[in-house]
Amino acid sequence: MQAKFAAGVVRGRSHAAAGLPCQDRAGGYRDDTLAAVVLSDGAGSCPHSEQAAETVVNWLPGYLSRHFEDLYADDSPDAAVRLVQDGQQALEVLGLPMEECYCTLLFYARHRDGRWLCGHIGDGYLFESDAEGVRVLSYPENGLYSYETYFLSQDCAAEHLRLQRGVCGEERCVLLASDGSADGLYDREEHVPAQAVEVLCSWLANPDNPPETVREAYLRAMEDKLSSHTHDDMSLAALWCSGRDIPCPSEPE
Repeated sequence: MQAKFAAGVVRGRSHAAAGLPCQDRAGGYRDDTLAAVVLSDGAGSCPHSEQAAETVVNWLPGYLSRHFEDLYADDSPDAAVRLVQDGQQALEVLGLPMEECYCTLLFYARHRDGRWLCGHIGDGYLFESDAEGVRVLSYPENGLYSYETYFLSQDCAAEHLRLQRGVCGEERCVLLASDGSADGLYDREEHVPAQAVEVLCSWLANPDNPPETVREAYLRAMEDKLSSHTHDDMSLAALWCSGRDIPCPSEPE
């Protein structure tokens, strides 16, 4: 399996005007067996949530590399409970109260045999693009009000962490978007991904485009295009994978 990823963040106009840091973080990982992307959006109401988001983005790739098999095999609620507990333990190193570590979590990991696993708590979108078209893999989850959502460090996090798993033997690109960047990537009137999602995925899928070139293109797209839809911080993380290159197990039941 060939794989490459690109990720970038842009500070929103509201944070720039107030002299506040960007609270979004995004990154990726790949080795001979697994490739993954991860994105985290720190809560605007928490003064140090960018530290929590950065901690999560740095922690999760190694965690997925070690625990992919267990998480993929366990389709019970215990898998979400275990991941949340381990994530909260990773956040404890910051020495901050958990209510100051509020951050969302989006991730997608693909094994070289075609198995994939994704997780999502909070807002933002996971999009996927392949030969059949572009669609939403995971939608945002909001609370009682549209501006509320759920975070990894909350007591109820395991109830809201949505894990999906499956098998894909074909070429696919998955795009993670925080709520800020997603404002320009989902058509809420037509209830479909905007055409920009396919464009962003095609940049990474193009064999002539190295990851760093795509990352720079993502930053320009957020600054020049997506920023017109939001004052919020913006982040994107995309993973492109070719078809599997070793025999694949059966679909999970």
